[in-house]
Amino acid sequence: MFKLRKQLLIGVAALSFAAIGMTAYAQADGADGRHAPTPEQQAKFAEKMAKRQAKLHDDLKITPAQEAAWQTFIGKIKPVRPADAPQRPSKEEWAKQTAPERMDHQIEFMKRAEARLAERSAAVKEFYAVLTPVQQKVFDEHFKKMEQHRFGHRGFHHGGSDDRP
Repeated sequence: MFKLRKQLLIGVAALSFAAIGMTAYAQADGADGRHAPTPEQQAKFAEKMAKRQAKLHDDLKITPAQEAAWQTFIGKIKPVRPADAPQRPSKEEWAKQTAPERMDHQIEFMKRAEARLAERSAAVKEFYAVLTPVQQKVFDEHFKKMEQHRFGHRGFHHGGSDDRP
């Protein structure tokens, strides 16, 4: 009897500690853990993008004849700014929606994402056609590194060979 009471007491204490930890985590994390980027974060992102673009421009050794195609390419691949993006429903609005309405919102989001990806793909193909074979190899390497950086955090390129998708 004493062992059972002791085990129950230990179990209740462990659950209490877990609940306290989760409460503290939720309070520190904010409402849903996401927030709009601050102006400082946006400026830092823009600065990093400009540096990457300048490095790619230098690595490709863009000729004066290719400069117009480069400028067009850079203009077409700019990320969507939060002010330009459609607004998400608030947490309260989302909670009021039915499951089919939520699915419709998700489908619309995916359609917009697919359209943006198709536009970027067309811009890459258009710019790629202007490059020399040597420049195309440099661009391919740059693009491969970018994908590894972007998707590598999700386990696609951690360990193993590079021939995996």
